[in-house]
Amino acid sequence: MAIYLIRHGESEGNRTAKVQGCGDFELSTKGKRQALRLGESFADTSIDHFYSSDLTRARETAAAMEKYQQQKAIPSKDFREIYLGPLEGKTRDQIFEMYPHVRDKTILRSGLEGTETDEEITIRCEKLYRLVRSIKADETAAIVSHGGFLSIFLMYLLAGENWHTLHRPFRIDNTGVSKISWKEERLVIHYINQYHHLKNT
Repeated sequence: MAIYLIRHGESEGNRTAKVQGCGDFELSTKGKRQALRLGESFADTSIDHFYSSDLTRARETAAAMEKYQQQKAIPSKDFREIYLGPLEGKTRDQIFEMYPHVRDKTILRSGLEGTETDEEITIRCEKLYRLVRSIKADETAAIVSHGGFLSIFLMYLLAGENWHTLHRPFRIDNTGVSKISWKEERLVIHYINQYHHLKNT
């Protein structure tokens, strides 16, 4: 069993330092190069179950991997980035000017009206958990998603519904790959945020 959790390549939102959330941005020129290298790095890995967020930056990243696979990624809104409502499309400076109290919180969990709640995030984590636990011992799965959601999902794997009570230490870079599996019902984290495929990119 091998389950790969993958962040999309650099988007135009990343490039212009905008907080994206569920805002839909295409990959930047650099992001397209990153996605190409990512796809090449999976050329010798056969993916049995392939999924992606339905947002453009994730779909374009998955499309670069599809060139080396026998199947297309299935897009789903369940794997989108955290919905940030009024914060989306703004830079951090703009956010802190409009909502000064957010400086003392994580933007992903600001608590502002109109943003995704911890309970809603937990439900999405549960859905992804059920999906990855359905992968059989001799199968491989890949999910192309987003840095915020994937870092929270890793916390969910460790702490379950209490994920939000703990400090979230994970950093997931553009096209960063994390590999997990289960052995005898026990979670195995092989690595987090590996991006060796971007060397010399």
